Amino acid sequence: MPFSTIGKHRLAYRLKQGGPESFVFIHGLGASRNSFDRCFGMDAFRGYTLSALDLPGCGESSRPDDFSYTMKDQADLVLKWIRGLALARIILVGHSMGGVICLYLTEALGTQVKAFFNLEGNLSLDDCIFCGKVASGSCNDFESKGFEEFRSTLRETIQKKPSPGLKNYYQNISNAYPRALYLSSVSLFKESCQGNLNQRFLALAVKKWYVFGEKSMNRSTRSFLDANKIPYFIVPESGHFMMDDQPGVFYRMLFEALEKRK
Repeated sequence: MPFSTIGKHRLAYRLKQGGPESFVFIHGLGASRNSFDRCFGMDAFRGYTLSALDLPGCGESSRPDDFSYTMKDQADLVLKWIRGLALARIILVGHSMGGVICLYLTEALGTQVKAFFNLEGNLSLDDCIFCGKVASGSCNDFESKGFEEFRSTLRETIQKKPSPGLKNYYQNISNAYPRALYLSSVSLFKESCQGNLNQRFLALAVKKWYVFGEKSMNRSTRSFLDANKIPYFIVPESGHFMMDDQPGVFYRMLFEALEKRK
Protein backbone atom coordinates (compact mmCIF):
# COMPACT_ATOMS: atom_id res chain seq x y z
CA MET A 1 0.00 0.00 0.00
CA PRO A 2 1.59 3.33 -1.04
CA PHE A 3 1.93 6.24 1.37
CA SER A 4 2.29 9.95 0.70
CA THR A 5 4.33 11.97 3.19
CA ILE A 6 3.17 15.57 3.56
CA GLY A 7 5.09 17.35 6.30
CA LYS A 8 4.72 15.12 9.33
CA HIS A 9 1.65 13.39 7.94
CA ARG A 10 1.75 9.94 6.36
CA LEU A 11 -1.33 9.31 4.24
CA ALA A 12 -2.21 5.84 2.99
CA TYR A 13 -3.84 5.74 -0.42
CA ARG A 14 -4.82 3.60 -3.36
CA LEU A 15 -4.14 4.61 -6.95
CA LYS A 16 -5.02 2.92 -10.22
CA GLN A 17 -3.78 4.65 -13.35
CA GLY A 18 -6.16 4.92 -16.27
CA GLY A 19 -7.46 7.67 -18.52
CA PRO A 20 -6.98 11.44 -18.33
CA GLU A 21 -9.95 12.03 -16.03
CA SER A 22 -9.29 11.16 -12.39
CA PHE A 23 -11.79 10.10 -9.77
CA VAL A 24 -10.83 11.28 -6.28
CA PHE A 25 -12.83 9.52 -3.55
CA ILE A 26 -13.00 11.06 -0.05
CA HIS A 27 -14.54 8.99 2.75
CA GLY A 28 -16.65 10.13 5.69
CA LEU A 29 -16.12 10.56 9.41
CA GLY A 30 -14.26 7.56 10.87
CA ALA A 31 -14.38 5.56 7.63
CA SER A 32 -11.51 4.76 5.24
CA ARG A 33 -10.55 4.51 1.60
CA ASN A 34 -12.12 1.02 1.46
CA SER A 35 -15.53 2.73 1.31
CA PHE A 36 -14.87 2.87 -2.44
CA ASP A 37 -13.03 -0.41 -3.00
CA ARG A 38 -15.76 -1.84 -5.23
CA CYS A 39 -15.14 0.59 -8.09
CA PHE A 40 -11.47 -0.38 -8.46
CA GLY A 41 -12.51 -3.74 -9.93
CA MET A 42 -15.34 -2.51 -12.15
CA ASP A 43 -14.93 -2.57 -15.93
CA ALA A 44 -16.80 0.74 -16.23
CA PHE A 45 -13.89 2.53 -14.55
CA ARG A 46 -11.16 1.23 -16.88
CA GLY A 47 -10.99 4.50 -18.76
CA TYR A 48 -10.37 6.57 -15.61
CA THR A 49 -7.59 7.07 -13.10
CA LEU A 50 -8.89 6.12 -9.64
CA SER A 51 -7.62 7.40 -6.29
CA ALA A 52 -8.75 7.16 -2.68
CA LEU A 53 -6.96 7.94 0.58
CA ASP A 54 -7.31 7.49 4.32
CA LEU A 55 -7.80 10.83 6.03
CA PRO A 56 -5.63 11.55 9.10
CA GLY A 57 -6.62 9.39 12.06
CA CYS A 58 -8.40 6.87 9.83
CA GLY A 59 -7.43 3.63 8.15
CA GLU A 60 -3.68 3.25 7.84
CA SER A 61 -2.83 6.96 7.83
CA SER A 62 -0.93 8.60 10.67
CA ARG A 63 -2.83 9.89 13.70
CA PRO A 64 -0.98 12.92 15.08
CA ASP A 65 -2.05 14.39 18.42
CA ASP A 66 -1.08 17.94 17.45
CA PHE A 67 -3.17 18.16 14.24
CA SER A 68 -6.31 20.33 14.28
CA TYR A 69 -8.51 17.89 12.27
CA THR A 70 -10.59 20.85 11.03
CA MET A 71 -12.36 20.46 7.72
CA LYS A 72 -10.16 23.12 6.12
CA ASP A 73 -6.88 21.67 7.37
CA GLN A 74 -7.88 18.19 6.25
CA ALA A 75 -8.87 19.60 2.86
CA ASP A 76 -5.51 21.37 2.60
CA LEU A 77 -3.73 18.04 3.19
CA VAL A 78 -5.84 16.33 0.54
CA LEU A 79 -5.16 19.18 -1.87
CA LYS A 80 -1.40 18.69 -1.44
CA TRP A 81 -1.85 14.95 -1.96
CA ILE A 82 -3.78 15.56 -5.20
CA ARG A 83 -1.13 17.95 -6.48
CA GLY A 84 1.61 15.55 -5.48
CA LEU A 85 0.03 12.87 -7.68
CA ALA A 86 -0.35 15.43 -10.50
CA LEU A 87 -4.02 14.54 -10.93
CA ALA A 88 -5.95 16.67 -13.40
CA ARG A 89 -9.47 16.75 -14.85
CA ILE A 90 -10.81 15.63 -11.49
CA ILE A 91 -14.16 14.05 -10.60
CA LEU A 92 -14.67 14.43 -6.86
CA VAL A 93 -16.79 11.95 -4.91
CA GLY A 94 -17.18 12.84 -1.23
CA HIS A 95 -19.22 10.89 1.29
CA SER A 96 -20.74 12.52 4.40
CA MET A 97 -17.92 14.54 6.04
CA GLY A 98 -15.97 13.93 2.84
CA GLY A 99 -18.57 16.02 1.04
CA VAL A 100 -17.55 19.07 3.07
CA ILE A 101 -13.87 18.39 2.38
CA CYS A 102 -14.71 18.10 -1.33
CA LEU A 103 -16.52 21.43 -1.12
CA TYR A 104 -13.25 23.03 -0.02
CA LEU A 105 -11.36 21.15 -2.74
CA THR A 106 -13.74 22.29 -5.47
CA GLU A 107 -13.39 25.89 -4.36
CA ALA A 108 -9.58 25.58 -4.35
CA LEU A 109 -9.12 23.59 -7.60
CA GLY A 110 -11.56 25.61 -9.73
CA THR A 111 -11.67 24.49 -13.35
CA GLN A 112 -9.57 21.39 -12.63
CA VAL A 113 -12.74 19.87 -11.16
CA LYS A 114 -14.97 18.52 -13.90
CA ALA A 115 -17.70 17.09 -11.64
CA PHE A 116 -18.59 16.72 -7.97
CA PHE A 117 -20.79 14.01 -6.44
CA ASN A 118 -21.81 14.89 -2.88
CA LEU A 119 -22.95 11.69 -1.14
CA GLU A 120 -25.17 12.87 1.73
CA GLY A 121 -22.54 15.43 2.68
CA ASN A 122 -23.37 17.97 5.39
CA LEU A 123 -25.29 20.99 4.12
CA SER A 124 -27.05 22.04 7.32
CA LEU A 125 -27.51 21.26 11.02
CA ASP A 126 -30.03 18.57 10.05
CA ASP A 127 -27.08 16.48 8.87
CA CYS A 128 -25.32 16.48 12.26
CA ILE A 129 -26.84 13.39 13.85
CA PHE A 130 -23.57 11.72 14.87
CA CYS A 131 -21.09 14.59 14.89
CA GLY A 132 -23.49 16.75 16.92
CA LYS A 133 -23.69 14.16 19.69
CA VAL A 134 -19.90 13.74 19.75
CA ALA A 135 -19.24 17.49 19.74
CA SER A 136 -21.64 18.09 22.64
CA GLY A 137 -19.22 16.57 25.16
CA SER A 138 -15.54 16.90 25.97
CA CYS A 139 -12.69 15.20 24.19
CA ASN A 140 -11.71 13.38 27.39
CA ASP A 141 -15.23 12.02 27.83
CA PHE A 142 -15.38 10.79 24.25
CA GLU A 143 -11.97 9.13 24.45
CA SER A 144 -12.67 7.50 27.82
CA LYS A 145 -16.23 6.26 27.24
CA GLY A 146 -18.09 7.94 24.36
CA PHE A 147 -16.15 6.16 21.63
CA GLU A 148 -16.81 2.70 23.05
CA GLU A 149 -20.46 3.58 23.71
CA PHE A 150 -20.88 4.54 20.05
CA ARG A 151 -19.25 1.30 18.89
CA SER A 152 -21.54 -0.67 21.19
CA THR A 153 -24.65 1.11 19.88
CA LEU A 154 -23.54 0.57 16.29
CA ARG A 155 -22.90 -3.12 16.98
CA GLU A 156 -26.41 -3.51 18.39
CA THR A 157 -27.90 -1.74 15.37
CA ILE A 158 -26.10 -4.12 13.02
CA GLN A 159 -27.41 -7.13 14.94
CA LYS A 160 -30.98 -5.87 14.53
CA LYS A 161 -30.72 -4.47 11.00
CA PRO A 162 -27.57 -5.76 9.28
CA SER A 163 -26.37 -4.00 6.15
CA PRO A 164 -23.09 -4.14 4.19
CA GLY A 165 -22.54 -0.41 4.73
CA LEU A 166 -22.92 -0.48 8.50
CA LYS A 167 -20.81 -3.62 8.83
CA ASN A 168 -17.95 -2.02 6.91
CA TYR A 169 -18.33 1.21 8.88
CA TYR A 170 -18.14 -0.68 12.17
CA GLN A 171 -14.84 -2.25 11.10
CA ASN A 172 -13.49 1.12 9.97
CA ILE A 173 -14.53 3.12 12.99
CA SER A 174 -13.14 0.44 15.31
CA ASN A 175 -9.75 1.19 13.74
CA ALA A 176 -10.11 4.98 13.82
CA TYR A 177 -8.36 7.28 16.29
CA PRO A 178 -10.92 8.56 18.85
CA ARG A 179 -9.24 11.96 19.17
CA ALA A 180 -9.43 12.43 15.40
CA LEU A 181 -13.13 11.50 15.44
CA TYR A 182 -13.84 13.98 18.20
CA LEU A 183 -11.97 16.94 16.71
CA SER A 184 -13.34 16.22 13.23
CA SER A 185 -16.87 16.13 14.69
CA VAL A 186 -16.38 19.45 16.47
CA SER A 187 -15.20 21.10 13.25
CA LEU A 188 -17.94 19.50 11.14
CA PHE A 189 -20.62 20.58 13.61
CA LYS A 190 -19.22 24.13 13.69
CA GLU A 191 -19.20 24.33 9.88
CA SER A 192 -22.81 23.14 9.80
CA CYS A 193 -23.83 25.68 12.47
CA GLN A 194 -22.49 28.55 10.38
CA GLY A 195 -25.32 27.87 7.95
CA ASN A 196 -23.49 28.55 4.68
CA LEU A 197 -22.58 25.06 3.48
CA ASN A 198 -25.67 24.80 1.31
CA GLN A 199 -25.03 28.22 -0.25
CA ARG A 200 -21.40 27.35 -0.92
CA PHE A 201 -22.51 24.13 -2.60
CA LEU A 202 -25.07 26.06 -4.64
CA ALA A 203 -22.42 28.57 -5.74
CA LEU A 204 -20.00 25.98 -7.15
CA ALA A 205 -19.57 26.58 -10.86
CA VAL A 206 -19.08 22.91 -11.74
CA LYS A 207 -21.33 20.02 -12.71
CA LYS A 208 -22.58 18.75 -9.38
CA TRP A 209 -25.01 16.22 -7.99
CA TYR A 210 -26.24 15.34 -4.53
CA VAL A 211 -26.82 11.66 -3.80
CA PHE A 212 -29.22 10.15 -1.24
CA GLY A 213 -29.68 6.66 0.07
CA GLU A 214 -33.39 5.86 -0.11
CA LYS A 215 -33.55 4.92 3.59
CA SER A 216 -31.55 7.90 4.86
CA MET A 217 -32.86 10.76 2.72
CA ASN A 218 -33.02 14.13 4.45
CA ARG A 219 -36.24 15.75 3.23
CA SER A 220 -35.22 19.31 4.09
CA THR A 221 -32.08 18.85 1.98
CA ARG A 222 -34.18 17.46 -0.85
CA SER A 223 -36.45 20.52 -0.63
CA PHE A 224 -33.41 22.80 -0.84
CA LEU A 225 -32.13 20.96 -3.91
CA ASP A 226 -35.54 21.10 -5.59
CA ALA A 227 -35.93 24.81 -4.87
CA ASN A 228 -32.55 25.58 -6.39
CA LYS A 229 -32.76 23.09 -9.28
CA ILE A 230 -29.67 21.19 -8.16
CA PRO A 231 -29.72 17.69 -9.66
CA TYR A 232 -29.74 14.69 -7.36
CA PHE A 233 -30.46 11.00 -7.45
CA ILE A 234 -31.69 8.48 -4.90
CA VAL A 235 -30.07 5.05 -4.61
CA PRO A 236 -32.86 2.54 -3.91
CA GLU A 237 -32.76 0.03 -1.05
CA SER A 238 -29.76 1.70 0.56
CA GLY A 239 -28.92 3.81 3.58
CA HIS A 240 -26.24 6.39 4.31
CA PHE A 241 -23.53 4.05 2.98
CA MET A 242 -25.15 3.63 -0.43
CA MET A 243 -21.86 2.74 -2.16
CA ASP A 244 -21.59 -0.36 0.10
CA ASP A 245 -25.28 -1.21 0.34
CA GLN A 246 -25.98 -1.11 -3.40
CA PRO A 247 -22.63 -0.68 -5.21
CA GLY A 248 -23.80 -1.87 -8.62
CA VAL A 249 -26.82 0.44 -8.65
CA PHE A 250 -24.89 3.35 -7.13
CA TYR A 251 -22.05 3.33 -9.64
CA ARG A 252 -24.41 2.79 -12.57
CA MET A 253 -26.41 5.85 -11.53
CA LEU A 254 -23.17 7.81 -11.10
CA PHE A 255 -22.09 7.00 -14.65
CA GLU A 256 -25.52 7.83 -16.02
CA ALA A 257 -25.22 11.27 -14.44
CA LEU A 258 -21.73 11.73 -15.90
CA GLU A 259 -23.00 10.90 -19.36
CA LYS A 260 -25.68 13.59 -19.07
CA ARG A 261 -23.07 16.30 -18.42
CA LYS A 262 -21.61 15.88 -21.93
